[in-house]
Amino acid sequence: MATRPRLASLLLPILLLAPAASLRAEVLNRIVLRVNDQIATLYDYEQRRQDMVRNITRSEQDPAERALLVQQAGESVFADMYQELLLRSRAEQLGITVADAQVDTAVAQLRENFQIKTDQEFTAALAQSGLTLPQLREQLRGNLRMQEVRSREIQSRVEVDEEDLRRYYRTNIEQFRQPEQVKVQEVVVLEEGGLPSAEERASLAAEVRQAVAGGKPLAEAVAEHAQKGTTSNVIDVGWVSPGDLDPGLEAAAWKLQPGAVSEPVPARGGLHLLQVSERRESRVPPFSEVSAAIQAREQERVYRQEIVKYMDELEKKSLIVSLPPPEAAGFKARLQGGQTPEDLGELTGTGTGTGTGTAETGTEEGATAPTFSTPTTTQLPGTLPDPKPVNPTPPSPPPGASR
Repeated sequence: MATRPRLASLLLPILLLAPAASLRAEVLNRIVLRVNDQIATLYDYEQRRQDMVRNITRSEQDPAERALLVQQAGESVFADMYQELLLRSRAEQLGITVADAQVDTAVAQLRENFQIKTDQEFTAALAQSGLTLPQLREQLRGNLRMQEVRSREIQSRVEVDEEDLRRYYRTNIEQFRQPEQVKVQEVVVLEEGGLPSAEERASLAAEVRQAVAGGKPLAEAVAEHAQKGTTSNVIDVGWVSPGDLDPGLEAAAWKLQPGAVSEPVPARGGLHLLQVSERRESRVPPFSEVSAAIQAREQERVYRQEIVKYMDELEKKSLIVSLPPPEAAGFKARLQGGQTPEDLGELTGTGTGTGTGTAETGTEEGATAPTFSTPTTTQLPGTLPDPKPVNPTPPSPPPGASR
């Protein structure tokens, strides 16, 4: 079925490293980031950076932009891990738990996004990503815990006053102007509909147009021809604005008065007959019609401001040890962009600067790390979370490290 190739192209396989020298294993398990009792190893970082680079190289972007994103991948990934550990540590402090029913819902939503109908298909999709269902559920549980932290401690700060919304409306009123629109339906005398010559198709188009001019509804005028396959049925195009249609069709539509049918217009598929049923002049809708959209926009703006402040507060209250690889050394500059945890493909959140609780020296060797994946709130429809990195050797964690 069509679903499987699509899944295969989206799911990222786990890279299981073959047994290597113990020195290599020790290097991979070197802790590069600690936030309170949450840790990440060099292996976690490398796996995530490889996944990001692979996704970037597969994307349809300008080559120069793609090269820049690849160059910045190390900093982006390390900043992402930094934010996640802050949130995971805070979830531990708050004692946040996630019920099995919540995880069930998240799994069901994932299956729906992929349009997966059977358990067998789901198991196969997970296997392609190197995951088992219990592993996936554990990832989703962690993601839901971080989501709950944001909901409890950031969302409550987002307050927007109605007067502020009205002021925004008055200041930016032209942003809400709606262009002139026409409501269009059409019939196509089909190029491959059985009429061999252009003259015959033009004659049929003229016949239909004349019938409508004589008082017949468009659907009735083409009913017999549509049954024969020489024309389409009536196609409801709906409300269109300037620029929505092919130039030839648009020019014809904008000349029409309501009820009139255009001259035949050659376009894709055959000769098009357009009929305009209604026309709407350009207008600025009242505040009541756009207040919900303004509120959503302003709430997003305030949320972005508040999450920057919140992540800074968490950072200042946390014991942080960071030893990023050379290519990720400038990761803190990535924390200044103001992204929210919901920004796709970017950071999980945004902090600022260096906190007073940040220690930039020292590390513990030989610890397994908690694993990470993009929170479910950031997933595009039809994508599973990135698979868990698997440490090549699982040494015992140092005192105080969570697993």
